[in-house]
Order: sequence, then structure tokens, then C-alpha cells
Amino acid sequence: VTGVPADKFEFDDELPGGGQFYCVETGQHFADAKALADHKKSRYYKRRCKELKEEKYTQEEAERAAGMTKEKLPPAHGAMKT
Repeated sequence: VTGVPADKFEFDDELPGGGQFYCVETGQHFADAKALADHKKSRYYKRRCKELKEEKYTQEEAERAAGMTKEKLPPAHGAMKT
């Protein structure tokens, strides 16, 4: 994600299509609008969009699933009185 609207890309001779036809979801540049439209109908594009919509696991969830819980246990010998 570039944070720049698609119509605000500067022309770049080194990129396909001058950098004007960019797919944000897959991070690819295309030669023309038809190639971009065809790409957005592809299986690869649709899978990538589905993948982006899924919520990612956090480290805490992974540890819980692996049985690495962080339980707070009471002291083994009780509180020491002096």
C-alpha cells in the first residue's frame, strides 16, 4: 500500500505502462488498463484479496494454541511471616 491515489502516480519509464496501472493488492505494475482489468479477474488476484481480508494470528494466539499459557499460580509455600 503506497498511500498515494492510483491517479497520482508519476510517469516512470522504467516501469510497465509508465507506472500508471498498478495493482495495490498484489503490488504489480501492468502495461495498460486492459492488462490490469484482466489481472483483477484472475484467480491469483482473488486469492490475494481473500488472504488480505483474513485476520492474522497474533503471537499471543499462537502461544495459546501451542499450550504455552501464562498462568499466574499462587506461591507454593504461602506467604512467609516474620
